[in-house]
Amino acid sequence: MKKSKPIELHGNLLVQGQLYSISGAAPRQPWNAYLLSGSPILSIYGFQLPFSFTFSNTQRDFRQPFNQVGVSPQYKWLTLHVGYRNVSFSQFGLAGQTILGAGFEINPKKIRLGIMYGRAQKAIAEDTSKTIQQNLNSINYPAYKRMVLAGKIGLGTNSNYFDLNFVKGKDDVNSLPYKPIKTEVLPSENLVIGLAHKFSMFKKHVEWSSEVAASLFTRDISVPKFDSSDFKFASKINNVIAINLSTVAYTAAESQLKFTNKYFSTGLKYRRIEPDYKSMGAYYFQTDLEQYTGNFSTRLFKKKLNFNVSVGIQKDNVARKKMATTQRNIYSSNISYNPNQHFGIDFNLSNYGTAQRAGTRSLSDTAKINQISNSITLTPHYNFTKGNLLHNFILTMGNQALNDRNKFTSTYTDMTMTYSNFIYSLMNIEKRVNYNFGINYSNSKTEAGAIQLNGISLGAGKTLLKDKMNTDVSASINNSTFNNASNGIVLNMTANCSYMVSKHHSFRGSILWLNNQSKNSAAGNSFNEFTFMVQYNFMF
Repeated sequence: MKKSKPIELHGNLLVQGQLYSISGAAPRQPWNAYLLSGSPILSIYGFQLPFSFTFSNTQRDFRQPFNQVGVSPQYKWLTLHVGYRNVSFSQFGLAGQTILGAGFEINPKKIRLGIMYGRAQKAIAEDTSKTIQQNLNSINYPAYKRMVLAGKIGLGTNSNYFDLNFVKGKDDVNSLPYKPIKTEVLPSENLVIGLAHKFSMFKKHVEWSSEVAASLFTRDISVPKFDSSDFKFASKINNVIAINLSTVAYTAAESQLKFTNKYFSTGLKYRRIEPDYKSMGAYYFQTDLEQYTGNFSTRLFKKKLNFNVSVGIQKDNVARKKMATTQRNIYSSNISYNPNQHFGIDFNLSNYGTAQRAGTRSLSDTAKINQISNSITLTPHYNFTKGNLLHNFILTMGNQALNDRNKFTSTYTDMTMTYSNFIYSLMNIEKRVNYNFGINYSNSKTEAGAIQLNGISLGAGKTLLKDKMNTDVSASINNSTFNNASNGIVLNMTANCSYMVSKHHSFRGSILWLNNQSKNSAAGNSFNEFTFMVQYNFMF
């Protein structure tokens, strides 16, 4: 703070104007538009307070994110948390929930201790004068005040540790003037207890990490408690969290094993989260899943050849209560070979499958999901320099497909797309000028028909005035066919210019012209569109 200035103001201010016209189709934006926006940052002794505002003919907005103020000063092995903080002790317990409160973390030698306490949710009374049908964004959904206590205690370092963590949260029933009427919001209580570890072995070549957690969640604490006088264990739990007919218990677990050396790395991962698993220390979990994944990567021939492959299976219906179980099979691989600095080739392959099998009831063949989505891409590239000229060639070829194995739904979902794209660019390093040329082709087939698109593109750019001005122009023309019949052309032209007057002032302008000629109304209407934009940016 001694080295920082007492008060500083910096940021940027942007002024933009735009003209727009279109014929043959409905306008996609106003014929004229203006925009004034800024992002000033006020700095007081090194503490930054950011603002942002936007003023235009379509939007007015002002924000001051520092309404939530928090600080986490650190000295050696002690860290304090005060104000609004996003602290994470574990992935299934306290995992990034914003808390207004205080806490600390201490890590002297091999001791790992952390405590956080505060308000995770403020009380919001129900506004009975508004309904969901009026405006989703203008409704303040009611909520009870929620207080959360979270902690972590363990031994070890960041590479080898064993932790015990917990989260205890409870809603304040008396925080609202009246019980919500239109929206069902119930006061809840939650207790999460978890164990986590990470072990690094064999000079950190092998790493094993796991976490398991159990969550007791009482959805409505106003429901009478059980009479647990005859059960000592239940009686002790009742002293920590109210257990009643609305209480549910779920678990979550993950374990991962990694092996890494100079030439390759591999890993296995298992993840299981029961349905409706919740923690008041986290915002959201993807629940009801069981997942197995494995990966392998290697680097050979002095890292000139890189190979990665990943295989996974994910399914739901963990509790075996659904009518059907959905399973996803995931396979993906990537091969990259770069024998020298001029030539290289990349190959990507992915396959994602989703299938259902019977659960509590047999499945109807008409509604059963069994789909496979696959993608394959090949990209060779070559570049060389001769004198002041840099040549670059890139070719991309690929195929994407969705194969529906359900004969009752495949008519509506099957799709195949083949595409290729070639780009050549030439740059004169000394004269600061570049040119590019491209050819593209795509062919997509669905039940509705086949759409083919092919065309060329040209472009050029030049840097002027000692790199202060950048200009570029580009044009493309594409011919489209629908079921092998000509459907028209699409012509696109663009021009851009930017000029940096000084480190504080810059200007930018662009012109865009789009002409779409369509013979088949099912594929779209013909239209002519023009956009002109000019922009001024002030940096202070």
